[in-house]
Amino acid sequence: MSTMSDRGFVAYAAPTTSQRVLKAYLWFIALFHLFVGLSVNMSATFTQMIANGYGAHVDWTPQFTYILHPLGAFMIVLGLLAGAAAREPERYEAVILGFVVLFAIRALHRVVYGDVLSQAFGIPASHNTANLIIFAVQAVGLFVLWRASRPRVRATTTAATA
Repeated sequence: MSTMSDRGFVAYAAPTTSQRVLKAYLWFIALFHLFVGLSVNMSATFTQMIANGYGAHVDWTPQFTYILHPLGAFMIVLGLLAGAAAREPERYEAVILGFVVLFAIRALHRVVYGDVLSQAFGIPASHNTANLIIFAVQAVGLFVLWRASRPRVRATTTAATA
């Protein structure tokens, strides 16, 4: 974060704890999405490990496997966007809020489509609930970090504006 000093020089303020935590969390999001996106497009073994991590029992047909490739491409792009936001969160606030919405939608999907997930992929309700909580915590946590890391602007009133 930078501010203009009285002498016309740019002064850089030390990042706050919330700004450092936000950046670290965004780097985690970036690396996770890049890893998953690349794995889905390059390694059937890693893709199967990821599915097992979600508790999914999958019929690995060529059709299903192919459908994962565009999903992996989206994950790669999300990883790149999260990386840009991690470098300059104040510049890429829309990306941060996009991830907040994404995580909230993913949590909501677990509520609305929980029975479909269970039937289609054999994911136990307990695992689905755990994933719901993880996505909800990610959405709320990222939003709180974003709000806490934003610069505080104090409103001042003068006789001329009052």
